[in-house]
Amino acid sequence: MRSLAFFLSFSAFLFSTISYAAEENASFLGLSIYNNDLALVKDTRRMDLKQGENLTAFEGVASGIKPESVMIYGEGIKVLEQNYDYNLLTPYNILEKSVGQKVKTAVQNPENGEDIFQEATLISAVNGQAVLSMPYGVETAFQGRIVFEKLPQGLYVKPTLAAKIYSTSAALKDLTLAYLTTGLSWTTNYVARVLPSDKLDLTAWVSLKNESGADYQNAQIQLIAGNVNEVTVMQNYARPMLKMARGAMMDTAEVATDAVAPQELSGYYLYTLPLTTDLKDQQTKQISFLERNGVSYTKEGRLTSSLYFGRENLSSFEKVHPALYYLSQNTAENGLGLPMPAGVVRFYENDKDGQMQFIGEDNLPHTAQGEKIELKLGSIFDVYANGKILKATKKSENKKAEKNGCEVLNEVWTYDASVEFSNGGTTDYEVLFKQNINKNIQIIAENLKGEAVNANLYQWRVNVPANGSETLTFSAEVTTESRTCR
Repeated sequence: MRSLAFFLSFSAFLFSTISYAAEENASFLGLSIYNNDLALVKDTRRMDLKQGENLTAFEGVASGIKPESVMIYGEGIKVLEQNYDYNLLTPYNILEKSVGQKVKTAVQNPENGEDIFQEATLISAVNGQAVLSMPYGVETAFQGRIVFEKLPQGLYVKPTLAAKIYSTSAALKDLTLAYLTTGLSWTTNYVARVLPSDKLDLTAWVSLKNESGADYQNAQIQLIAGNVNEVTVMQNYARPMLKMARGAMMDTAEVATDAVAPQELSGYYLYTLPLTTDLKDQQTKQISFLERNGVSYTKEGRLTSSLYFGRENLSSFEKVHPALYYLSQNTAENGLGLPMPAGVVRFYENDKDGQMQFIGEDNLPHTAQGEKIELKLGSIFDVYANGKILKATKKSENKKAEKNGCEVLNEVWTYDASVEFSNGGTTDYEVLFKQNINKNIQIIAENLKGEAVNANLYQWRVNVPANGSETLTFSAEVTTESRTCR
C-alpha cells in the first residue's frame, strides 16, 4: 500500500473537517520565560461564538504543555470541558481511527489512466497494513489507494487544546488560553571590555531557546529572573509519537535598547523585552539586553594559606599564585545600579599592540541592586608566594588527673610564620591573604595589620609592588587538649 498516496488523498479535507473549531485570529501572544526550563504561555485568539455551548480548538499549542496548568478565560464565558489532544495526524493513525468505517478504494485503469473506485469497509489496520472487506471478498494486501471521505475526530496537524465553552451571548470574543510548558528557557551572557583607568564596558545578551514543540509569532516576551518553586509529581503524560526532524537554528542577533528595565514580582525580577519577536521551534535567538559604558571596578589577588599548626610539624608551601578577582558594586555610582540576572561574564582586554585578547570568565549569580560583584578570572602569573612555619615553641603545659584514672594534658604552642610575596610584573597588586583558624587559635603578633573575618578565618591585605616583594610575618598561639587513660 502506498501510504503517501492515501495521505495526499485525505489532506484536502483537513481544515473543513475540524468544523467545530470556530474561526480564530491570534490577537495577542505572550511568553513569560523562567530560568528553570519553564514558561507561561498566554495565547489570546478572537473566536466567533454562538449563544450556548461551543466547541473550540486552540491549534498549535506546545507539545511540552503541562495539561494540568491550563486556564481558558474571557468575558461572558464558562469553560465546561477541556482536552489536550496530542494524537497528531499521520497515515497510520488515520487508518486505526477509521476501522469499522466505509472507505473508497482507487485503482488506476492501465488502459486510460482513470481511477476505478469501489466501496469497502476497513475491518483492521495493524502497523499501517489495511484489511479491507470488498464486494468480492477480503483484501489483506490491497495494491491501490484508500480514500477517506472525512477525517476521524481527534486527529490534528498540530497539538491542540480543545474545549467545550458556554457563551452567554453570540459574539466575536477574545478567549485567552494560558498554560505552563517545558522546553523554553533563557540565559544571559555578558561581555566585559576592560579599559584603562579601572573602567570597563559591559554588554549583556539574552539567549532564548525554544524546544517546546511550537512556533511563536510576534510574541511579547518577558523574562523572570530567579528559580520558581515547582512541585514534582511523577506522572507520565502522553506526548506525540510523531517527531518532525528539524535542525537546530541560531537566529541572527536582535538589538533591543540600552538596558531592559526590570520590575519586582513576588521576590523575582521581571524583564519585559521592548520589541515583539518571532521564536520558532528548535531555534536559539540572541537579543541585546543591557549596555553600560565606563563601569568602575578594582582588581585584587586572593590566596588562602595552606599552613597549619600541628605541634612540631613545620608546614610550608612554595610558588603559589594568587587568584585574580575583578570586584565592583552594583550601584549607579559605579555605572550599574539595576538587578542583574545570572550569566557568564567573559572579559576581553587589548594588549600593547592594540589587539583584543580573552582574559577569563566567571559565573555571575543573580545580583540585586547594591550587591557586591566578585568574579574570578584565573591566577596572577607575575605574583607568587612562598610560606612556611619558621618554628613551633611549646609555651606551657598542664596535666590534670581525673577520678576515672584518665589524665588531661593542656598545652599552649606558639607558631612563627613567614609569607613572602614576589611580583615580577610591571603592575602593583593587592593580595588578600587568608589563614584558617579556629576558636583555639589566636593571632598574637603581626607585622602587617590584619583582621578576623569570623571565628574560623583571619586575613591580611598585602600590597605587592611591581618588580618588588613584600613579606608578612605573624605568630599564632594554639591551645590544645588531649586525654590519655590507662
